[in-house]
Amino acid sequence: MVSIQFTSDVGLGKVAVAAFGIGFVMAVHLCLLFYVVLATDAGWTYHNATLQWAVYMVCLTFFHFSEFISTAAFKPGFVSYESFLLNHSDAYQAALFTSWVEYWLEAYFFPDAKFRSLFMWLGLFLIVMGQFFRVGAMWTAKSNFSHRIEVAKRKDHELITHGLYAYIRHPSYFGWFYWSIGSQVFLCNPLCTVAYTVASWSFFKDRIPYEEEILLDFFPEQYPAYKARTVSGVPFV
Repeated sequence: MVSIQFTSDVGLGKVAVAAFGIGFVMAVHLCLLFYVVLATDAGWTYHNATLQWAVYMVCLTFFHFSEFISTAAFKPGFVSYESFLLNHSDAYQAALFTSWVEYWLEAYFFPDAKFRSLFMWLGLFLIVMGQFFRVGAMWTAKSNFSHRIEVAKRKDHELITHGLYAYIRHPSYFGWFYWSIGSQVFLCNPLCTVAYTVASWSFFKDRIPYEEEILLDFFPEQYPAYKARTVSGVPFV
């Protein structure tokens, strides 16, 4: 019988396995990145595609690692396997798989079309910017940040209005929105760029109004004025 430490989301065994897996994948792709840059011929058919893929995977694994570390730092009582966001949802996992399939199919049949420096730099900029806002939001809000919308107000619950929150009401959503789109722009995935944009916007179109209704109930005197002087962070929401 498998120990509960490996089956429960709060089990240390499951957390350790996930952390090892993320670290292993990141290390493999860092090595692959250095190998492609330093040891392979730039004329190799899949040189550019492999370089592109390695950078993407390093960014992806760092994102999941940073989610766990930020939760562990400020909400130690809630940290678990779920904090990695590896099992965020079936839709998220399907989106990842779909983008990988599109990338490698296009890289195989149209290798020259996948390495477009303008789109790659734009995508990398969006990824880095998104990561900055995502982590920055979590570290600014500290214990007031939660991966799940809190429907009951805690005694120590505060409305955060400083730092990144002074200008954007949902900087973590802003970060994830542009990170997800940027990842597909970087991979030069035209189909998934459109799909990720639509899916991410649709998700936040429903989530943000719902969350703001709760925040208005939590902070009826502060939230209206705060909302009036800030933007949501997601266009047209």
